[in-house]
Amino acid sequence: MRIVEATSFGGPEVLRVREADDLAAGPGQVVVGVVAADVLSVEAQLRTGWGAEWSGARPPFAPGTGVAGRVLSAGEGVDPSWVGRRVATRVSGGYAEQALADVDGLIALPDELGFPEAAALLQVGAAAMSLIEAAELKPGSRVLVTGAGGGLGLVLVELAAAAGAEVTASATAVAKRQRAERLGAAHTEPKGAYDVVFDGVGGETGARAFELTAPGGRVFAYGVMEGSPAAVDPELAAARGITVIGMEQVQFTPERFRALAERALNAGITPTIGLAVPLDRAAEAHAAIESRALVGKAVLLARSRAVRYREFGEPDVLSLDEVPIPSPGPGQVRIAVRAAGVNAIDWKFRRGFMVVPLEEPAGTGLEVSGTVDALGEGVEGWSVGQPVFGRVATGGLADHVLIEAAELLAKPERLSFEEAAALPVATETAVRTLAELGVERGQRLLIHAVAGGVGLVAAQLALSRGIEVVGTASEGHHAFLRELGVTPVTYGEGWAERTGPVDAVLDASGRGVLADSVRLTGDPAKVVTIADPSAGEHGVLFSSGSSGPSGPSVVGEVVDGGAVRMPIARTFPLERAADAHRLSEHGHLLGKIVVITEADLPQ
Repeated sequence: MRIVEATSFGGPEVLRVREADDLAAGPGQVVVGVVAADVLSVEAQLRTGWGAEWSGARPPFAPGTGVAGRVLSAGEGVDPSWVGRRVATRVSGGYAEQALADVDGLIALPDELGFPEAAALLQVGAAAMSLIEAAELKPGSRVLVTGAGGGLGLVLVELAAAAGAEVTASATAVAKRQRAERLGAAHTEPKGAYDVVFDGVGGETGARAFELTAPGGRVFAYGVMEGSPAAVDPELAAARGITVIGMEQVQFTPERFRALAERALNAGITPTIGLAVPLDRAAEAHAAIESRALVGKAVLLARSRAVRYREFGEPDVLSLDEVPIPSPGPGQVRIAVRAAGVNAIDWKFRRGFMVVPLEEPAGTGLEVSGTVDALGEGVEGWSVGQPVFGRVATGGLADHVLIEAAELLAKPERLSFEEAAALPVATETAVRTLAELGVERGQRLLIHAVAGGVGLVAAQLALSRGIEVVGTASEGHHAFLRELGVTPVTYGEGWAERTGPVDAVLDASGRGVLADSVRLTGDPAKVVTIADPSAGEHGVLFSSGSSGPSGPSVVGEVVDGGAVRMPIARTFPLERAADAHRLSEHGHLLGKIVVITEADLPQ
């Protein structure tokens, strides 16, 4: 397994990933396969050597105290039914692919809560529950939250507002204040007197917050972001009748922590994740925390999700698996996927129509967009975080995927991630088939399934070259096609008579139209199909990706030209990949189907 270690005290760069032996559960323990690990600001401080006298941290050491994942194995005395369950828990050395946990500390996760969200909420949720409970807020209570843009601060804002309090969220950045307002903050500029102060910063900021506390109020001084708790004079606090409660309010016995965290994880709280990156980017997560620019929480991802199948068949053979995050080899780039296109070739592979041996398990999806997540040896010209898109060998329906750097394209700002993910396969196929047909300016081209991905790109490219385009499509798509300049023809009996003579035909439908298409052109060489395996019976070319112009240069030229529009017919989350395949196989859609992945987790 892989684990992150602080190799010495120092800056974020001292965090390094190394290989370690898999763990074995002892009596009363389980091994958790970590999917996501919480990153705390105090962990970034401990990495520098701060607090070493009481923490006991001595390099090399593995940071991390909160994780979410699945139980891989159970030790002696542990109910075996825990194995395979989704859990969150506190551990030691959580920045890793595996962690040991006491069974008594396990919290079963609700189905609707994702692993990154659970990791982000586990520890700040427990702390927030304790603070809100101790504050005894009443409707109309005036509450000040300092450090309100951090993970704990934002949860406190949400819970206090839900309790009916009038909340002021104090934060340094506009984005943090805006997020606090969305979660219920009424104000973002401290003024007046407050009944309750939640001080998540400490130091001089905490001292100023104390000054704004009303007589008889309460100050919860748990923050140390400025290096120490709030500088409060105990005699002055007593004179004003103000109760000051320190770190003890957020320090718990294991039993108390578990009870509070379980409540938080089942309370429907909105976790705010400002950064979610793989283990090998732990240094970046610590740097983001230290910059104090991060909105909400940072989490580390120890595993990824990928849609795969283990047998040929219907869409239900697709499963969403937790898999290791791949590491890029020489010449490769890892992409944090935001969107992946769905094409007919995907379900044909899944059904076994392509006579390709099934490698167990097999991924699905050939085109993706997202951000550069890691660079392999020798890769130049790309940077982490850069928005990109391109065609992958397989397995695009995943959170992370590897792509050859030579296949990568920079995503234009004018394209959304969904639009970019919909273009590579359709564009390559359209360019290739138009070249194979040799259709020229002034000629008349018929495209079957012109409203689909390939059909739309081919039509727009042909129109830009002065070629007249007529296309078969469902009537509901005719208005859009006319706007593009395509003459639409309704599917069904009599389509050939409604179309009239044409010079060339591109069949993207596979609906038994080849015989009539050859009759219309008078020459089988003027018909190309990408969808009908009976092409040879009619003397027609079946075009595949192995012939003709292809590759990123072709796609880049078309996309940069700006002449192609690709409507997105439907989007599905990764969990509903089977529905995306099902619709692709049976739907009559305008444009492309796209699966969105971790679009809610900033990379």
